Amino acid sequence: MFTKKEPEPKNPEAHQKNNQKYSKAQFAESRQLSRIEKDILAAVLLEQETYTLQEAQEHIQQFMNGEAQ
Repeated sequence: MFTKKEPEPKNPEAHQKNNQKYSKAQFAESRQLSRIEKDILAAVLLEQETYTLQEAQEHIQQFMNGEAQ
């Protein structure tokens, strides 16, 4: 479902880009996420909060693991 994680770049600008935070609406418009991932995020993310891509992926994993049990 997710692509292979690439090694951390040594460039601090690239690291800062990885820590950018996005709103729930921005994730809904993302081209990096599948339709089901967008639906999960729409259900679990808070409207007034912002999240990094890593945080969003963690929310997706938690939701998927919770539904499987």
